[in-house]
Amino acid sequence: MGVMGQAAPVIAAAGNFPANYPYAYSQPLPSALLRPLQQPLYDTEVIPAAGTPIELVFFQRQLGQTTAFGGITKTEAETNIQQPGQLANPLEFSLFGFLFEVAPAMSLADFQQVYTASAFIFTYTGNRVYLSIPTTRIPQGVSAEGFAATTVAATTLAVVHNGVGHISNFYKFTIGRSALRIRPTESFQARIRWPNGAPTIAGTAFTTRLRVYITGLQWTPL
Repeated sequence: MGVMGQAAPVIAAAGNFPANYPYAYSQPLPSALLRPLQQPLYDTEVIPAAGTPIELVFFQRQLGQTTAFGGITKTEAETNIQQPGQLANPLEFSLFGFLFEVAPAMSLADFQQVYTASAFIFTYTGNRVYLSIPTTRIPQGVSAEGFAATTVAATTLAVVHNGVGHISNFYKFTIGRSALRIRPTESFQARIRWPNGAPTIAGTAFTTRLRVYITGLQWTPL
């Protein structure tokens, strides 16, 4: 008997919670139902002519923030990252590979400086390196092609890019023939690094934009 003649509550066998308080049980929250979209993750940074760094870090500055150099406010034209270095809950991503894009208006001299003695590094779950490879091995994929020149220097256009311009041309990256699954709040970043010293860049913030794409499937709520 309980206090003052009242019946004592019956204790349930599981969890030692009163049977008449069913919501006292600890229940995990249900997972969100997700659908796959063929949507890459992408981010843009600018390599400056003055005070050129030895590396640029991508996927660390989200929409609305400015690029690390050049002061360009990031819109959907520069990135689709909404949190620095991670996916917002409950988003997930199946990683298939990488693309690295330079601005079509970049000069040949700056193009060579970007690719000479540079490395592409992808880290996941902290500082764990999942890929470290010369940047020349990361193709640009679909981009402007061809060459055009006029008699007026101010309107001269030269276009060059790394690799064949085709939608299927990207650096394939799988682990045991399976896509790397990036889950919400797990940290990741990509870097372009010049370990032998900063490159010599002559262009402006408009012509020296660099963009990294992570190709794959983005899992979003229904």
